[in-house]
Amino acid sequence: MRLAGAVDIGGTNTKIGVVAEDGRILRRATIPTNKNPQLLVEEISSTLRPLLDTMSDERSHVTAVGVSVAGFLDREHTMMYGNSNLPSLCNFPLRRACEDSLGRSCRLEVDSNAAALAEYRLGSGKDASRLLSIIVGTGLGGAVVVGGRLLRFTGECVGDVGHIVIDPAGRMCTCGARGCLEAMVCVAALTERGKGQQPKEIISRARAGDAAAKNALAETGRLLGMGLASLSSIFAPDLIVVGGGIGAAGDLLIEPTRRSYDACVANEFKGKCRIVGSNFEGWEGVVGAASLAFAPVA
Repeated sequence: MRLAGAVDIGGTNTKIGVVAEDGRILRRATIPTNKNPQLLVEEISSTLRPLLDTMSDERSHVTAVGVSVAGFLDREHTMMYGNSNLPSLCNFPLRRACEDSLGRSCRLEVDSNAAALAEYRLGSGKDASRLLSIIVGTGLGGAVVVGGRLLRFTGECVGDVGHIVIDPAGRMCTCGARGCLEAMVCVAALTERGKGQQPKEIISRARAGDAAAKNALAETGRLLGMGLASLSSIFAPDLIVVGGGIGAAGDLLIEPTRRSYDACVANEFKGKCRIVGSNFEGWEGVVGAASLAFAPVA
């Protein structure tokens, strides 16, 4: 059985795991994302090494680690140079630092790309012709797979799709603009709608039938659907997969997203694109990072 180590560095938390080639996460852990880059790498290493050691025998030897990070990467995939949610990591030699600390080869990728690959290779977007993958968490990231290949326009990804403006009078965004899609549907926005409750609690209450929690998710879905309708005119997907921590709400988020999308999307795209939730429950970045260790992409 082939295994890979995997790290998914987010704006708030970093997820770490050991993943089998079929996408099963055999070991997992979560740590806060330390804003000091060197300390973050040390904490990743001290968490991942014991997980790797428990799996390293003659039948399952881990030789490589996939690392996904929120932000734009340089062409050589050695460091992240742009992310308003993780400014301290910008221009830090992340790949080399991880390799030195872990003693293994590491592959660095944009987190939204890693998530899209997880969906395309192993998840809800398996073998889609034109896949748009959206991750909703601390921020909002997106990636596109067309004919099995990632689109790379800016920062080794499709650019920052979360910063299309859907409400000029909306929340202030970390990028400095107002009313960005990211600002309107992110963890902070959902927490405000939930009167200070964290997304996991909101989702739990909504599943239990709490009307206020369901309304908070429905409003988030309405705004997300508006944004996805605009992105469809750019990328013309036949399938959109919504993942991330907020995406874990499933149909409580996806159903209002679909209704809003259908009401807002241009006529030429009506009825031509399905919107589904991810099955990875917020761990698509880890699965995708591991997938890169098994089979790198251009």
